[in-house]
Formats: sequence, C-alpha cells, structure tokens
Amino acid sequence: MSKSLSLLLVLLFVTIGHARADPLTEDMTKLNAQWDAAINDPNFDALLPMYATDASLIPPGAPPVSGATAICDFFAKRGTSVRNHKLELVEVLPIGNYAYVTSRFKASLVKGEETTKLSGSTVKLYEHQSNGEWKVKSHIFVRE
Repeated sequence: MSKSLSLLLVLLFVTIGHARADPLTEDMTKLNAQWDAAINDPNFDALLPMYATDASLIPPGAPPVSGATAICDFFAKRGTSVRNHKLELVEVLPIGNYAYVTSRFKASLVKGEETTKLSGSTVKLYEHQSNGEWKVKSHIFVRE
C-alpha cells in the first residue's frame, strides 16, 4: 500500500473515531474521575456538589442514606480506609434529562497493617440540571 493511501486511511479512521466521540460519555468519565479524586484525596466535601440535594445512596450492608450532606457524611465516616479508588465506565444510557451510568470499581481497603483489594460495581442515576451540570440522584454500589 502506498504511503499516501496509508496516511489517508489513518486520517479517515482518526476523523471517524473523533466524530463518534460521545459528549455524555466524556462527561460521565470526567465525573467518575472527579469522584475518585474526592475519595482518594480524601476530600469528602468535594462530593457534596456532585449529588442532588435529594439524592439517595444505597450501600451494601448498610441502610439507605438520603440527602447530599448525609451521603458525604456517610463516606467521611468511613474515613481514609479506602485508597486507590478507580472507577471504570461500563455503560451510559441517556434517558431524557437523566443518564443511567454503570461503572466497575477497584480499590484497596486499609485497616492497620492489613490491605484488602476491593472490587465491584456502581449504578448511578444522574439528573441534568438547568445550569448544564449533571448531579447524582441515586447511587448504588455492590462489592464482589
């Protein structure tokens, strides 16, 4: 294959790939990274603006939590035992002003000298706000 044709094919594939980039998926990937950063810093107050005021959290092995402030308190009470948290986006499904987002996570749970690897899945329902932001309305996570 000639160099010109090879270059043309590469440019075509790059252009098609870029044109197919989904802005909603990019937004959700950024929100996952923002959530990871808040947990890993730890800066639990940084979680507050990510959740709608009437958001709900359904954690494994604990009662549901309602309200953005209560959700931040839930994670703060867990302290700094969760480290190296990393969300990997699996699926984004737009539904009107909402986005249904599934992700997988990996993290380390540190208690004293003992470190345990964690993994599992999250499901978040985001609501698109009038100012253009996405906020979590419902957050469920399960461990494997």
